[in-house]
Amino acid sequence: MKVSEVMVKEVISLTPDDTVGKALSSMYENDVHQIPVISDENVREYKGMVFVKQFLSDPSPMSKLKNFITSTPVLASDDTVVRCTQLIVTTGNRALPVTENSKLAGVISETDLVLTSDFGRAIVDEVMSGAIVIEEDTTLSNALSKMRRYNISRLPIINSKGILTGIINVLDFAKIMAKPRVRAGKAPGIGTVAASRHVKVKDVMRKPTSVERGTKLNSILEKFKEQDEIIVVGSKIPIGIVTPKDALELTLPKLAKPSVHIAHLDDPDARKEIEQQMNNFLKKIQGKLKEIQYVILYIDKHKTHKYSFRARIVSSKGIINAKAVGYDPLSACKELISKFDRMIKSEHSQKIEDRKHRAPTRNIVMKDAMIPGADEEI
Repeated sequence: MKVSEVMVKEVISLTPDDTVGKALSSMYENDVHQIPVISDENVREYKGMVFVKQFLSDPSPMSKLKNFITSTPVLASDDTVVRCTQLIVTTGNRALPVTENSKLAGVISETDLVLTSDFGRAIVDEVMSGAIVIEEDTTLSNALSKMRRYNISRLPIINSKGILTGIINVLDFAKIMAKPRVRAGKAPGIGTVAASRHVKVKDVMRKPTSVERGTKLNSILEKFKEQDEIIVVGSKIPIGIVTPKDALELTLPKLAKPSVHIAHLDDPDARKEIEQQMNNFLKKIQGKLKEIQYVILYIDKHKTHKYSFRARIVSSKGIINAKAVGYDPLSACKELISKFDRMIKSEHSQKIEDRKHRAPTRNIVMKDAMIPGADEEI
């Protein structure tokens, strides 16, 4: 299937001289997290994208977009959906532009792609990420601080008993941040976001879409037309989140050996070193974790000069998630590998312990049934 068969041609776009406030208003009104920037409405030369997460630092709504334009890969209309999926997953972008002769022709998003996919018997448990939650009586300003701290775009909302009651994401802040600043008295820097310290998340939260563990991915695809995220619950308590990108990871090509995918890191030397470190680690754990398919690392640089890593190891037995932070990509990578190593060793030790407890019963069965070579692999 070609990109031209899936892409959206009627695209909202902005110019470098448009303002942050206009971008935020357009994102909120159209429920999109990114908008392509073009030279002008006549020429429509593609310049890059602006993303709502760029504005979480609360820039002035009157700032020009030319200061926030981010370069992205571009697609041609005759590119395959497979190539587009690989770029969406490995770059971490929610959508990519389609250009013809450098002019914007359309956009294709992760949601467009996931709706064309078939995930067979895969269930939500195989792809969900852990849910970072917030209580419904928390203020909006604290919710925003939590999103910034963990570099995430959404927070499931729970009541005092831990039950899921709502969802809030960065687009819910876009409407607030789009308004011009209003100063209160002589206190400097007080604007619409600062004033939200008195508003509770339960007053603005949206109704969440949730499914139980074990739900098949194919059965929830249509839900992504209305929601960016599906909350996975157990006894009404949020235990994970599934996004279109999480699901698309399952469509990455299976290679003869585990592959490493790195998103959001431009430094080629750092990418090469991190890829080498991860490949060495994968070789080291081969005996402890069978049939590793791939590793995906999302790397983000923060204004504090720190780097945060979000990563998952995908194997035939499931997914292992880990996060790490460092003052440079390599130190953050080492911390990430250390976390993965501890998690895998712990799980491996538990499996060995379980085998020891089961061994006497199993040996008797094997002897009576005369079944040779039935040792279990880990």
